[in-house]
Amino acid sequence: MKKSAKQFKDVLGFVFPIFVVLVGWEVVSRLELANPILLPPPTRILVHTINLLSPGGNGGVSFFLERHVAISFFRIMAGYLIAASTCTVLGLLMGVNRAAYNFFNPLITLIMPIPSLAWVPVVILWLGLGNKTIVFVTMIASIFPVIYNSAAGVRSMTIKHIWAAQTMGAGRVTIFLKVLLPGAMPYIIAGHKLALGRAWRALVATEMVVATGYGLGYLIFEARTFMDTETMYGGIAMIALLGLLIEKIAFSKLERLTVEKWGMSRSL
Repeated sequence: MKKSAKQFKDVLGFVFPIFVVLVGWEVVSRLELANPILLPPPTRILVHTINLLSPGGNGGVSFFLERHVAISFFRIMAGYLIAASTCTVLGLLMGVNRAAYNFFNPLITLIMPIPSLAWVPVVILWLGLGNKTIVFVTMIASIFPVIYNSAAGVRSMTIKHIWAAQTMGAGRVTIFLKVLLPGAMPYIIAGHKLALGRAWRALVATEMVVATGYGLGYLIFEARTFMDTETMYGGIAMIALLGLLIEKIAFSKLERLTVEKWGMSRSL
């Protein structure tokens, strides 16, 4: 019973500020304190978005928005997962091996300040327009938070933890799996959250330039041409919703199975 009450309180605490902002937005738009074309009411955006999600036979546009969402989701997952799988390993290697850290750190420090979008013209020449370029730029955007946080997590462990494990007879592999990796996991998860946020920004911006036909970034940019602000806000809302679902479903479960279970942190 207490757990259900806490879950309800958590949900209410999350939803209430959003509800207040949406109500204020609705009032401002309905009273025309702001241009209702540039800032349409949330209720009208919701109705329009449902229409875009509906089958064509019911006055909708034949699951129009789902196709854009599905393609953007595929692109971001492809780019992010490539970066996540390779760069987590590289970050951990940099954390445990000083030679690897000294070799890769100057290269990463040099490349990291370059905005992801600066690579777009170059990657277009390599890969052309379409999915390959979008996935590649999304991958570049995801790389650096994963590497740095993975390395920082391992390097943040104090030598006393390692000495304690060695005293109990633990070898290198055991120390890595039982001491360094659990200790680094909060940093690793934080790095992946930051990487996914950067990946979304890179994805939408790149789709506005490179996408041919589908993608949320493409949808938002094309809607601007026709002053279709309801579609624009609907596309932005879908990006926020997808990010929220990934955060609450994937990362929250991963945190419960790792850092909370291991006692590295606790849920508030």
